[in-house]
Amino acid sequence: MMAAVWHGGKDIRIEDVPKPRAGRGEALIRVKAVGICGSELHAYEGLSKRRVPPLVMGHEFAGVVEEIGEGPARIAIGDRVAVNPLVHCAVCGQCLSGRIDICPARRHVGVDFPGAFAEYVQVPSRVCYEIPDSVSFQDATLAEPLSIATHAASVANVRDGDAVLILGSGVVGLSCLIAAREKARMILVTDLVDSRLNFAGLLGADTVINASTVDPVSEVQRITSGKGVDVAIEAVGLEKTVSQAISSVNDAGRVILVGMLDETAVVNILRITLKQIHVIGSYGRTEPDFVRALTLLETGLSTVRRLITHTFPLEHISQAFETMSKEKQSAMKIVVLP
Repeated sequence: MMAAVWHGGKDIRIEDVPKPRAGRGEALIRVKAVGICGSELHAYEGLSKRRVPPLVMGHEFAGVVEEIGEGPARIAIGDRVAVNPLVHCAVCGQCLSGRIDICPARRHVGVDFPGAFAEYVQVPSRVCYEIPDSVSFQDATLAEPLSIATHAASVANVRDGDAVLILGSGVVGLSCLIAAREKARMILVTDLVDSRLNFAGLLGADTVINASTVDPVSEVQRITSGKGVDVAIEAVGLEKTVSQAISSVNDAGRVILVGMLDETAVVNILRITLKQIHVIGSYGRTEPDFVRALTLLETGLSTVRRLITHTFPLEHISQAFETMSKEKQSAMKIVVLP
C-alpha cells in the first residue's frame, strides 16, 4: 500500500509499504480522509520531539472497516468509522473507572505506531466509533480535535452563565469555542491573527481580541468590568499565554491547559494561591467525550465544517504540510485524501 513516511524535518516521502492485517481485537481501516494536526506540523517544523522518524503520522481520520480480527467487536465490516487515536489498555484501574485519557499504558496512533497518512491503518476495534449517516468522511476527521475540546469543557466544568476566555484560535481553540458555547454566557477569544479571529466570530465568539494590538488581560478586565472570566482555556501552549490565562480569571476561576509546546513556564504562584485559582491540565478524551464530539458534528455540521479550508490527495502531502506551514493566515484544517 502507499503511505507517507516522515523521515524527520520537512522530509516526507510517498513509499510502498506492507499492508497491515487485523490481529485479535483489531480492525483494519481503509482510510478515506485524515486531517493534519498542529502537533504534526510542529514535528515537520522541528518544534517538537514527541515523534521519532521514520514514522507514518496521521491520527485525525475516518474510514471504512475492511477487516476485523478475532474476538468481540462493536463494529462490523463495511461500517463507516472515526477513530479515537489515544489507545488505552482497557484493563488498568484508570480505564476501568472511565479515565482512558490518563491510562498509564496509553499509546497513540501516528506517534507510537503507524498512523493514517496511508491507504490503510491497523487499530484496536475498541477505539472505533460509527459515524452518523449525515457526516462525511472529511467532516468526521474533526471528531478528534472536537473531542479534545469536549474533554476540556468537561474538565473546566463549564456552567450555565459562565464567561469563558479561549486563548488561541487554531483548530483546537475554535473547537473549544464550539464545545463551550452550549452553556457559556459569554465567550472571548484571543489570537495574533485576524483571519483566525474572524473564524472565531463566525463560530459564535462574542468578542475577539487581537493580542498583537492590545494587552489581552487588560481588555478582558475591561470587558468584564474588572471581574475577569470564570474559565480560561489555554490552547496555545506558551508561557506567555499561560500567564495571560492565569491573570484573566476571577477569584476561584478555572484555568485549563490544553496547548502543548513549551515544556516549562514561569507562572504567578502567589496569584494562584491568593485567588484560589484552579489550574488543571486537559489531555486527550474519554469515551463520552468522543461520542459527544460526534454528536456536535451531527447537530452543528454546517458550522463545524467551516474549519476545513483545504484538501489534498495523499501524493501531495508535502504540499499540504507546506501550505499549513506558510499560509497560517488562511489555512485552518487541512484534510488529506488517500
